[in-house]
Amino acid sequence: MSTSENGANVLHVQYIRCVNNAGFVMCFSVLDNDGREDGETSNFPINQSHQVDLADLKFGDRPLEIGQPVRPQVMVVLGATRQGPPVRYAPNGQTATFSVRGTTLSYDISL
Repeated sequence: MSTSENGANVLHVQYIRCVNNAGFVMCFSVLDNDGREDGETSNFPINQSHQVDLADLKFGDRPLEIGQPVRPQVMVVLGATRQGPPVRYAPNGQTATFSVRGTTLSYDISL
């Protein structure tokens, strides 16, 4: 773990998992700091989750570098799109599990 600018610890992970604990159907992708996107999942309903291996992603034809910050971007069917908190890439087998809770237009994404 490292410390972010606001003093919070930032996880170093290889996988991002989003668990749908909300009242909607959703999918998610992964964003880098430049807003580039990769790894979009298929749609999945409440009480299910999907996982993305960050080692498989490419942003601008380049794989992630160790320590590069990324974040999940959740897209809700017939609802809002929001971004979760950042994590940093490390090929260490660890998973950041994000919980998505709320309704189509008002929801939270938390670690």
